[in-house]
Amino acid sequence: MSRADARTRLLAPSTVRAAALVLCVIGIAGMIVTSIADRIDAALTFGFVGAVGALTLLLVGVLVPAVEAATSLDEQQAAEVEAAVQRLMAAGGDEGDLRAAVRAAVELGRRSAGD
Repeated sequence: MSRADARTRLLAPSTVRAAALVLCVIGIAGMIVTSIADRIDAALTFGFVGAVGALTLLLVGVLVPAVEAATSLDEQQAAEVEAAVQRLMAAGGDEGDLRAAVRAAVELGRRSAGD
């Protein structure tokens, strides 16, 4: 992870996973204790706390790899485009015209994707 990514990230995924795991453990322990104490309303509350922790674990497990894969793909594509521009410039193309064509292609892609 680059320094810029580290500055813009609010919480590391491992921190969110740890907090979600704590919610799961608290939820399970709370359900057991309140069920023994015959407090069904409190047991339901702790059940919801555990469910929130489990849902958070699920979402982090699904979303973090997807975001990291998309980020690495963007960096790889950017490097490939830059290499193509360099090759075309070496073959005698005008840098300004090439960069304008790349900008137009990016804008076209954004419009067609709905960004």
